[in-house]
Amino acid sequence: MKITSVEELKNRPWFHAYPERIKRAYDQYTMPEVSLFDFLRSSAKHYGDATAVLYERENLILSYKELLKLCNMFAGGLANKLGLKKYDTVAIYARNYPEVIISMYAIFAAGATYVSCNPILIKDELEYQLADSKAKIAIVSDDKLPILKEIINTGNTLLEKVIVFERDGELKLELFRPAKKNYEESFVNFSEVFDQNKFDHEKINPREDLAAIIYTSGTTGKPKGVMITHQNAVCSSILYHATYTGVYPQVDGDGLLKFENDEQDLQEGWDFPIRYGIDSAMAAAPWTHMMGFLAHLQSLVMGAMTIIPVPELNIKKAFDIIKKWKVSFAGGAPQMMTMMLESPDIDKTDLSSIRVWTTGGAPCSVALGTSFEQKIGGVIAEGYSLTEATMASVKNFSNKSSIRKWGSIGVPLPYTDVRIVNPGDKSVEVPPGEEGEVVHNGYQVSKGYLNLPEETAENFRDGWIYTGDIGRMDEDGYFYITGRLKDIIIYKGYNIAPRMLEEVLCAHPEISETTVVGQKDVRAGEIPVAFVVLKAGSKLEGKEIIEYVNDRVAGYKKVRKVIITDKLPYSGTGKIMKKDLAIMLEEGAFKDIEVSL
Repeated sequence: MKITSVEELKNRPWFHAYPERIKRAYDQYTMPEVSLFDFLRSSAKHYGDATAVLYERENLILSYKELLKLCNMFAGGLANKLGLKKYDTVAIYARNYPEVIISMYAIFAAGATYVSCNPILIKDELEYQLADSKAKIAIVSDDKLPILKEIINTGNTLLEKVIVFERDGELKLELFRPAKKNYEESFVNFSEVFDQNKFDHEKINPREDLAAIIYTSGTTGKPKGVMITHQNAVCSSILYHATYTGVYPQVDGDGLLKFENDEQDLQEGWDFPIRYGIDSAMAAAPWTHMMGFLAHLQSLVMGAMTIIPVPELNIKKAFDIIKKWKVSFAGGAPQMMTMMLESPDIDKTDLSSIRVWTTGGAPCSVALGTSFEQKIGGVIAEGYSLTEATMASVKNFSNKSSIRKWGSIGVPLPYTDVRIVNPGDKSVEVPPGEEGEVVHNGYQVSKGYLNLPEETAENFRDGWIYTGDIGRMDEDGYFYITGRLKDIIIYKGYNIAPRMLEEVLCAHPEISETTVVGQKDVRAGEIPVAFVVLKAGSKLEGKEIIEYVNDRVAGYKKVRKVIITDKLPYSGTGKIMKKDLAIMLEEGAFKDIEVSL
């Protein structure tokens, strides 16, 4: 992969906006070549007694030393008892439970690859991802067991074993006592996997070996598995976390990472908000989504922070966690901020412990950001990226002394090049102020799409990812996202491919034509709206159409409105003019005929 040189980057318009700590280290720093499992080993060595995981429902408090021990034992069981080998793929289909942390780092230790399976996927969607990734083992929570039984019985995947954990039990006690439940063949109780025998970690080539396959929606409708190497995730975590700390890790004599907090940030008059081995984080963003995987797990383990898992978002519970455990780091899509501000508990909840709130996945309005920042004790750190760039592209630094331009997504992360190019001739970079396609270069750019060489060749070129997003850069090097070349709908931070919904609609025998567009929504960001032309003589109603589609897709993909119309607007080249429909929706042109979920 071709990476833009340090000298070139120092001449880019945004370099002046970096904090002084970042600029001072720019020439000297070299990205370490370590694995994601080395994050855990490093924190266990240098911050071993710091609390790694805190989860009240399971009466669980683990230090980094204890977490490392459990992960080693689970990795040993995966290899010795279940035959897991290097390069095998292991799917996790569960919400944010402590067992997922243990499982994921054990997968890394064994040299295998983690496959993300969003817990709200339905059977057919999950089966596709398991087959596409050739997953050998799946690790699931007990509520997902019926779906896995259906899938494994079909024989359409390569699954050999399914490991099942019981949610919200006394985890520490359950790990080393006989399993309470006896599962049928091919299903294994989580507690039975742990192996007390010595386990030798697999040697990792960080540049080439895959750490994860994270699925993201594409314009074709089928989810794409993005291949994330250890180097992608390690470098992204380091650069992402530097926006909160202003420091980079060094490599110690054992080849592990060593962090040292800046003295200023240990004082009351801190500049950067996060301190290694000290701060706690509420992990609400799903670990099966790139934002959750990188920002709310990998970078937290790297920073020896206390992780407080949140399996399901409940605003009242989130308030309780923040208040009780003095959470320093939290975040989520802007819709979460809206829900918190609209909660009747907001004015009686002390949020002053939050030193930084990170947000992304959908645009954060200036009004929302400024209102929310008044409620916390620190700053809002908005950023922009995509799964293909390992969630680390452009971000606002979170130190108090940085220049903040509300409405901007910030500046490229250190050692990262971002350009705005002419969509018609992508070899031409447009000048500041002009709109164009956003393209990205750096250590974070992934290897491409699993099993999709043509799509990889189209979107990944000579070390650059062509995002399909439209944006501009101002004279100071600050970036702004203004639209998308693609038609992806972003619902509560989740990507929805309209074509996938259109294919479901078109399968209905009474539907002649259809298209799906996104409509802006205060709480969700965007919602899918289906425009439908019925076949002659059909008496099909909007509610029936909604039920038909929504019975066949995951919850977040549900069509929220249906508009039955006589015809769809087409351009001269025969394309449906979705932009015109979106504008008309915004203007309320279909209020009289729309049917809502």
